[in-house]
Amino acid sequence: MWYALRQHCTVDVYFLDKQRQRNLRQFFSAIDLGVYDRVVLDLMFKHIHKQGRLLRTLPALTIYEEDAYLDIMPGSRWLGAFIKLYRRLPGLRVISTGYMVTCHLRDSGVDAYFTPKGFDPSRLRDQNKPTRDIDLGFIGRLGSKAYSARRNMLESLGQRESLQVMRTSSAEEYLDMLNRIRCFVSADVGLGEYMAKNFEAMACGCLLLAKRQGQGEEEALGFVDGGNVLLYDDLDSLCAQVAWVRAHPGRAAEIAQQGREHVLAHNTYAHLADQVAKVIAEPFLPLPSLSWWRWW
Repeated sequence: MWYALRQHCTVDVYFLDKQRQRNLRQFFSAIDLGVYDRVVLDLMFKHIHKQGRLLRTLPALTIYEEDAYLDIMPGSRWLGAFIKLYRRLPGLRVISTGYMVTCHLRDSGVDAYFTPKGFDPSRLRDQNKPTRDIDLGFIGRLGSKAYSARRNMLESLGQRESLQVMRTSSAEEYLDMLNRIRCFVSADVGLGEYMAKNFEAMACGCLLLAKRQGQGEEEALGFVDGGNVLLYDDLDSLCAQVAWVRAHPGRAAEIAQQGREHVLAHNTYAHLADQVAKVIAEPFLPLPSLSWWRWW
């Protein structure tokens, strides 16, 4: 996505390993910030959250954050940590990939903008295989404490339906597996937003069975129940959707196709780069005046 941003403005992209993320002062000491109009960070929050003093010195700073839902997720180790950091950074702009999370940030006084998550269409695509031999599938992690609600939902579904929960070890295997799944079960329970794997599955031609997040999330993404996705609220409604798919295979295939066309139009990295470019180009809010003591 950051390379695609070069279609809209002049961009230097730097990739930072874990060690350099943990020591941004050393990295930026070798960068002439005077040649840049904007600085955008797309880094792991766990590596940068203690570097507020350095972040305050970066001009026209934008943080691109895909995990800020952890700020409001019950049981999260980062509960409230994102807001705590952002409030220490006057003039900061945040791009969040969750609509509800963006509203939470704005309500907390953060200059926040919403752009959805996306995918790389050159790597994730419908291979047009003649058959899909996995009726219900999920690919992803379940071990983390943050995903306990996801794990519970999938385990409960597995007791009632022939669900296959899988892990893949390469990009090629992931692509192949998504092209074998007819219905991808999204179990983003308790997260408040949709993970990238939802858009990746739709791009590969899967029919997405998605946990309804509510509070405007679906509307912001353009998700339409029965139009380009099938939404559920609990285990019973999920099983009812699975039964409907089996009873209406033709219509289900049409919904999957509509979903694929939707994400190709709205969630490719090229499309997201266009949105990010517009956000970055917006004038930054004036910095609050500080007393000499607070400035020091």
